[in-house]
Amino acid sequence: MRRIQLSLGLVATLVLAPGVWAADLIVTLPTVTAPPGATVVIPIEVAPNPSALAIYSLDFRIDLNPAVVQSAASLSDGFLQFWGTPFVNATPSLVAAATGGLQPLNTGTTRLNTLQFTVSASAILGTDMPLNFTTLRFNEGTPSVSVVPGMLRVRGGAAVEPGTTTGLALSAAFPDPVRTHTRFAFTLPTDGPARLTLYALDGRRVRTLASGRLLAGAHERQWDTRDDAGRAVAAGVYFAQLESAGSRVQRRLVVLP
Repeated sequence: MRRIQLSLGLVATLVLAPGVWAADLIVTLPTVTAPPGATVVIPIEVAPNPSALAIYSLDFRIDLNPAVVQSAASLSDGFLQFWGTPFVNATPSLVAAATGGLQPLNTGTTRLNTLQFTVSASAILGTDMPLNFTTLRFNEGTPSVSVVPGMLRVRGGAAVEPGTTTGLALSAAFPDPVRTHTRFAFTLPTDGPARLTLYALDGRRVRTLASGRLLAGAHERQWDTRDDAGRAVAAGVYFAQLESAGSRVQRRLVVLP
């Protein structure tokens, strides 16, 4: 039986090198701009998909600045959920997680995990908090990994840059492609009406997963690949759309036969 040892040690196991593309895997953290008090999501992406590399375990740690982050969480998505419920420790000072299993990672997603931070209301405007790993390991060190670091930039509402994550967010479906069930994690920046809807490629509304007044923060909904009438949907491409406060975001997913 394969012995799996998961460690959340403080020793860094990777070096951010200019020759980042020489590594087996490239892990990317985003640059996010948000005002004090905002809730933001931090998607962690991996390229290429490591399913062919016989991954049996992973662990990571990201140190945070408690003067910038009021609270932190790991959402239920990505590779971190592949073997079941992972170990997660999330505080204003750090996010650490570890997971593993006896079956190798095999999924169509390239999302390692999505983190969620609430920026402290007292965070100083102009502060830049680096987003980088203190520890990141697949199989305790193999394959090799290089990281493109990110940044959490605290700016006033007028300074939020186009294209950055400022609160309303919808994570990729997990798993995707979908056979029988999948789930969506999403974040609302404020209390209020919100709707999460599934659409077919031709624009037909297929299923409403959430509709009504929801609280600000993280939410999750599951989809059993059935429409509002309880019928199994056909295989193909679908879109999940999240709407709230006049804004909308979409995610593409594939349903298999």
